[in-house]
Amino acid sequence: MPSSTPALGRASRALGLAALLPLACVREPLPEICPVVEEGDLVISELRGVSANASDTFGQYIEVYNAGDHSVDLQGMVIRLRSSGGDELEVFVRESVPLAAGGYAVLGPGDPDDPPTWMDYALGWDISGGDPAPEDGGDPVFPKDLLRYDAAFIELEACEDLIDSVYYAADDLPADGTLACGNAEAPPSAASNDAVEDGACWCVDDLEADPDYPLFGLGLPGTPGRANRCE
Repeated sequence: MPSSTPALGRASRALGLAALLPLACVREPLPEICPVVEEGDLVISELRGVSANASDTFGQYIEVYNAGDHSVDLQGMVIRLRSSGGDELEVFVRESVPLAAGGYAVLGPGDPDDPPTWMDYALGWDISGGDPAPEDGGDPVFPKDLLRYDAAFIELEACEDLIDSVYYAADDLPADGTLACGNAEAPPSAASNDAVEDGACWCVDDLEADPDYPLFGLGLPGTPGRANRCE
């Protein structure tokens, strides 16, 4: 059983890069496009932060649940992290990510051309950091620290409309596993996920991967792309 935790429109918008990076890494800006959704249709449903396990290979991610009654393409969606100290990270979904009603999509660090099998979209150089040209001539090292702030608001935005928001405080993100909202019988809802500390839908999922849905990697992955396991 996952252990419970106390505390967790439509104008067009031209999208650009969130950080200044070497030109070799800059990807073309998106056309003026954004998901056709209403407030609450998309819900932040699972968060995986920095793992205390040095051998962990799953890394950080944000999962989004489609609580609406129709499929939606996440292309053009903005994910914004605003720290309690005033820092901000803004990333964009630059490619087509179809998401069926009742489905889950996972977004996180990595190579957009070669994301992990369980990830729907890798953010590439839209996250600052990493090393695009290692001195040893090796492959580019993509930045990994998506959930980089100790405490922050995470916001989903489409066409400048706020669709969902979650606040997590310091120490809310577990050192192992994930913060998850809801389960198959009680799916994530924008009405219950506003703050992790409220505990309305959130729990710590520190279970091993479901053997019926094997994931190749080291660490406690949570349930990326599937219904969560909160009791």
